[in-house]
Amino acid sequence: MLSRVDERVLGPGTTVRFALLLVLFVVASVAFTSDFAGRTTESLDWACRLAAGWDPDAGDLAALTGGPTQQAHAFQACLDEYAPRPAWWLPLLGPVVLAGVAAIVFFAIGARKSRRVVPLAEVEPADSDVYEILRDLVATAGLDQAPAFVVDPIATSTKGAVAFGRDRKPVVRLDVGLLVQRKKDPGGFRVVVLHELAHVHNRDITLTYATVALWRTFLALALLPDTAWLVLQLLFGPSSPLSSSYLPGLVRGVVLAVVMVLLVLLARADVLRTREVYADLTALRWGADRRGWETTDRSSGGAFAELWRTHPRWDLRRSSLDDPAPLFGVRALPMFLTGAGAALINNAAFQYLKQYRIHDGWQHQVITLVAAALVTGVAGIALWRAVVHARLTGISGPTGVRAGMWLGLGLVAGELVAGQHVDHDWVPARWWAMVVLVAAGVAFTWWIAQNARLWAGTWRGRTLRAPMLLALLAGGVVLSSWFVWWLGGGGPLLVVGSLLNTDDLIDEFQRGLPGAGTGRVSRIVLSTVPLLATLHHVPLVLVAVALTWVVPLLAWTIRPGLLRWVHEAVPDVPEPPALPPPALPLPALRRVVLPGLIAGLAATVAPFVERDLDELAYIATTFVAAAAAALLAALVAPSTHRLATTLAGAQIAALTTIACGALIRSWSVLEPMITPGLVAAAGIAVAVAAVRALAHRLGRLRPAATAPRRARVRQRRTAIAVLTISALGVAGAEIAGAATSDHVPEFVQKTTSTATPSAATTRMQVTAWNRVGGRTLLDHLMSATTCDAASAAATDAAAFLRVPDHRLVPLWQTVVTRSGRARTTCTDNVETGLAWARQAAAAATALRTGLDVVARGGTPDTTVPEPAERLNLAHWAGRGARNVLINYGMAATNLFDYIDRVQGQVETPTLARHCAEVTRAARDGQGFFRVDDPWMQDRWDSFVEAAGTAGAHCMRAIMDLDEQALQVALQEIQAQHRAADCLRSRLHGSAEGSC
Repeated sequence: MLSRVDERVLGPGTTVRFALLLVLFVVASVAFTSDFAGRTTESLDWACRLAAGWDPDAGDLAALTGGPTQQAHAFQACLDEYAPRPAWWLPLLGPVVLAGVAAIVFFAIGARKSRRVVPLAEVEPADSDVYEILRDLVATAGLDQAPAFVVDPIATSTKGAVAFGRDRKPVVRLDVGLLVQRKKDPGGFRVVVLHELAHVHNRDITLTYATVALWRTFLALALLPDTAWLVLQLLFGPSSPLSSSYLPGLVRGVVLAVVMVLLVLLARADVLRTREVYADLTALRWGADRRGWETTDRSSGGAFAELWRTHPRWDLRRSSLDDPAPLFGVRALPMFLTGAGAALINNAAFQYLKQYRIHDGWQHQVITLVAAALVTGVAGIALWRAVVHARLTGISGPTGVRAGMWLGLGLVAGELVAGQHVDHDWVPARWWAMVVLVAAGVAFTWWIAQNARLWAGTWRGRTLRAPMLLALLAGGVVLSSWFVWWLGGGGPLLVVGSLLNTDDLIDEFQRGLPGAGTGRVSRIVLSTVPLLATLHHVPLVLVAVALTWVVPLLAWTIRPGLLRWVHEAVPDVPEPPALPPPALPLPALRRVVLPGLIAGLAATVAPFVERDLDELAYIATTFVAAAAAALLAALVAPSTHRLATTLAGAQIAALTTIACGALIRSWSVLEPMITPGLVAAAGIAVAVAAVRALAHRLGRLRPAATAPRRARVRQRRTAIAVLTISALGVAGAEIAGAATSDHVPEFVQKTTSTATPSAATTRMQVTAWNRVGGRTLLDHLMSATTCDAASAAATDAAAFLRVPDHRLVPLWQTVVTRSGRARTTCTDNVETGLAWARQAAAAATALRTGLDVVARGGTPDTTVPEPAERLNLAHWAGRGARNVLINYGMAATNLFDYIDRVQGQVETPTLARHCAEVTRAARDGQGFFRVDDPWMQDRWDSFVEAAGTAGAHCMRAIMDLDEQALQVALQEIQAQHRAADCLRSRLHGSAEGSC
C-alpha cells in the first residue's frame, strides 16, 4: 500500500466549517432581530394562550396538546389580532445591518494592521537581495500576482510574518527582526515567507478575517444586547404575569449566549489550527527547509489550552510534516461543534418561522437544507478523506460510528441549550428520548462512511469528487428530512409526549372511515399512528429513503478496472496506479435484489388472504407484512458492504409487498401506509445492519472475501435503473398526491383525565378571555336586536375561543347553538330568528354573570336558562318545531329506503352518512322553544332525547361492525320515526295522544 497521501485530496473541508460559522451568525441575527421586532409592538400572546385554556403550571405537555392546539383556528385568529406579526422585512434587516457593519469592520481590521507598517522600500535599499528572494518565492508559490510586502518597524524582537488584507489584494507584513536574520538564516526566512504565501495561495485570508469581522459585529450588535435584555428580564421580571413560567426560557437565553461565544471561539480556533498545518505542508512542498520548524515551544497549558489556540504547538506542526495522517482523522471536537452549530441554526430558523406562524412543510424543508448541507459537508468530507487515506495506506478506516456519536451529542447539546422543544420546563419531560439524536447521528455518519468505502473501491475516474458529491448531496437530503421530522413533529412527540391514546385515535379514525374494525393488528398499528403521522409533514421523506439505498447501489453499475483516482491522492506513483483489489468486493447484484423480491412476494400472502378485511385492518395487515418482508430481506442480505445491501434488500421487499397489496385492493386504499411502511423498512434495515455489525465485531469474524467475478454491467445497469425509477416514482407520486390533496387528516387530541387548573390560573384564564374579546362578543350577542347584528355576532361566536372554565362550557355551547339558529333562521323567518337571538342573549347574560363570579374567586351558577317564552301550539310549530319533525322523518325515510334498495348489501360509509343525517336532525330539536301544551312538551322532550340516542347507537354499531347492535339501533330509529309522525299529526289536530 502507499504510505504518503497528498493532504489536499478531496479538499481540507475547512471552508465548509467556516461557512457553518458564517451561517450561524446570519441566521442567529435574523432570530434576534425578529425577537426585537416582536417587542416593538404590544403583544398579548400570553393572553391568547390563557384564553385558549393553556395552564402555565402544567408544563410543556399542556402547551403542546392543550387548548391552543385543540382550537388552532380560533387561537391563530386571536394571535393575528392581539399579537400582530412584525413586518416581514423587519427581521431581515438583521443580516443586512450585520453584513454592512461587518464589511466596515473587515476593512477596519486591514486598516488597523496597516497603520504601523511601512513599505519594504523604506527599510531595504533598492539594490538589496531581498527583492530578488521575494520574487523567487512568489514564483515558487505560483501566484499570479505578488502580494504587497510591508514591514513592521517596531517588531525587532520577533521573526515572524502575517498575511492580511483580502484574497484579491493580499498584504504580507514582515517583522523587521525577520529581515535582520535573513542573512544569518536564509532557510528560516524562506520558511516564514513561504508559509504566508501558502495562506495567500490557499485563499485563507478573506474567509478568516471575514469571520473575525462578522463575529465581532454579531457579538456587539446582536448577542450582547439580547443577553442584556434577558438579564434585565431576569432581574426585574417580564411584562407578562406568567414570569415563573417564562423563567426557564430566560435562563436558557443567557446560557445560549455563553455557549455561542464558546462554540465560535472553539470552532474558529480549530479551523485556523488546521489551516496553519496546511500552510506548513504547502510551504514544505514548495521546497521550504524543514529546519525552519525546529523551534522551541514557549506556550504551556497542555491539551485544554491547545483547544483555544489559533496556531498549533510546534511539536504538532513538526509531526504533521513527517506524517500528515492527523489531517485525515475524524476528530471529536469538530464533529461535536458541528452538531451543536446545526442545532442552533435550526433553532434560530424555526423560531423565526414560528413567530410568523409559518407551518408549511416545504418551507421547513428548504430552511433545514442549509444546516443539513453544512453538516453533511463538514462530516462527509472528513469521513471521505479518512476512508481514502485508510484505503491507500492499508490501515483500518473509520466506520463513522464514533464520529456520529460526537455529532449526535453536539445536536443534543444544541437542543438542550436552545430549548427547541421546551418553553416552560427546565428540561424535556422525556429527556432520555434525546438519545434518538445520537442514534440518528451515528446512522448518518455510518452511511456516509460506508458510501465512501464502497465508491473508493469501485470508482475508476481520475478524481473521487463526483461520487463524493453525489453521496453528500443525497446525505444532505436525508439529513434535511430528518431535521424537518425532528423539529416539526417527531421530536416534540418523543421528548415532550402526547395525551392521545389508542382508544381516542380509533374513535376518530372510525368517524372518518366507518366500518373500520378494532382487531389486534389494527390496534397495534394505530398505537404508532401519532408518531407515523408526523412523517406526512416531511415533503421529501420518501425521496430521502430512496436515496439511502439507490446511491450506494449505483456503485454496482461501475465496470471493474484500475482505480485512476489514486493518482490524484498520490501524485508520485506511476499512472495508471495499480492497487490490490478491495478486501471486500461487491457481492453479486442478484444476492442483493433477489432476497428482497422473494421476501416481498412471500409477504404478499398476508394481504391476499385478508383482502376482504375492512379498510383499516387491510392497511394494518399490509403494513405489518411489508415490515416483516423488510426484516427477512435484511437478515439474509450479504455481509459485505452490509449497510448498503441491507437497505437495498429491505426497501425492495417493502416496495414489492406494497405494490402487490395495491394490486389486490387499490393504491388509494394503501396510500396512508406507503410513507410509514417504507420509512419503517429503512429503520428496520439500519437496526438489523447495526446488530449484525456488532455481532461481527464481538465475534471477530470477517466475511469471506470471494474473488470478484466478471460482472455483467449492462444487465446490472438495467436492473438498477428499474429499481431507481420505481423508488423515485413512488416518492414522486406521494409528493404529487400530497400537493394536489385538499384534505389533511387531523386527529383531535383527547384526554381521559386532565388536571384541573388552580383557582388562580382559572381567574387568569377568564380575565384573559375577556381581554381578547370575550366580553365584547357577549355584549354584542346581548344587544343584537336585528337579524344583521344577530348574524354577525353568531358568526363571531362560532369562530371564537370557547370559555376556558370547563364549568361554563355548557353555557358557552348553548350561546353558540342558539346564536347559530338565529343566523340560519333569520333569512327565512325574521321573527323566529330574532326569537332565537333573544334566547342566545339570555344564555350570554348567564354566562357573563358566571364569568364575573369566577373572576372574583367564587363558584359560578352553570344552569343553562330555558327559553323564557312559552308559545302556543301553532306559534311553536311555526317557529321550527314542525320543520324539525319533518327533517327527522325525511332522514329516517332515506335511511330505510337505502336499506330496502340495496337488499342487505350495504356499504358502511353510505349507511354511516344516513345515520349521521338522522342524528343531526334529532340534535336540531335540543334546547328548543317551550310550548304551553304540557302533553306536547313532555312528548317532545322524550322524542328529542330518544332520537339522539338512537342515532348515536347507529353510528357506534357501524364503527364496531356489530350487526346485532345495528338492528337494535334501526329499530329505535323506526320507533322515533313513528313518534315524529305522531307529533306532526298532533300539530295538525288529528292525533289524540297515542304518541
